[in-house]
Amino acid sequence: MTTVVTRADPTAGALAGFGDFVRSEWTKIRSVRSTYWTLITATLLSIGIGVISNATFVHHYRGLSAADQAGELVRFDAVSHSTPGVAFGQIAIGVLGVLVMSSEYRNRMIRTTLSAAPRRGTLLLAKATAFGALAIVVGQLIAFASFFCGMQFLSGASLSVSLSDPGVLRAVVGVGIYMALVGFLGLGLGAIVRHTAGAISALVVFLLILPTIAQIFPHPWDMRFGSHLPFFIGEQSGTARHLTDHLAPVTGLVVFALYAAVMLSVGAVLLSRRDA
Repeated sequence: MTTVVTRADPTAGALAGFGDFVRSEWTKIRSVRSTYWTLITATLLSIGIGVISNATFVHHYRGLSAADQAGELVRFDAVSHSTPGVAFGQIAIGVLGVLVMSSEYRNRMIRTTLSAAPRRGTLLLAKATAFGALAIVVGQLIAFASFFCGMQFLSGASLSVSLSDPGVLRAVVGVGIYMALVGFLGLGLGAIVRHTAGAISALVVFLLILPTIAQIFPHPWDMRFGSHLPFFIGEQSGTARHLTDHLAPVTGLVVFALYAAVMLSVGAVLLSRRDA
């Protein structure tokens, strides 16, 4: 009788590592059409509204008297005038963050994903890593593209600034970081709520409804509460000068990062405790 000896493949049965999870999540993100449509929407809204805002302001500015122009310059900030579209583009980035998590529950792929990646906290971290890399790159591209497009219009009225001017580079980079953090917030809400419509509704409450409610409060409580909300943090992050009653730019972004971290942490706990 002949004995057949087989050698075990050292890679067979090996557990997938964190890098494998990240690559898997990146494949999911880039393989669905909603990713591209959402990013295109965020880019067009952010840049397009900024262009319209600057074109309108330059037209208005040129029609003013010298005294009125001087008055406008007291309040004028070239960066914030170039990036008002971020207030709308952020919604698209946040929605993409929601979809990265909630879409797996909608199409029941979450069971397959959890079978392949039973360590649920690691799975969410892999999703955050893959999506976060995309959100940071896209956020910075939108921020710098909005800035340079805006400067093309403002230069015609001698209102443009350069990245080397005080506070300008910090503000432009801050806009990109802010947009990425909105995406992380959406991802956390998607993990918590699991339903796309519900998570998007919660995102809108955080970004738009709560700031509106804060402005109803009497002064100074309106900004004591409002200055810690994402909307006003983003407002200060995209401005080269310090705004009254707002958190310092870096402080505000740190506070927002803590919000996103808390949402992701709660999402990780619920993901590990709930059935798929």
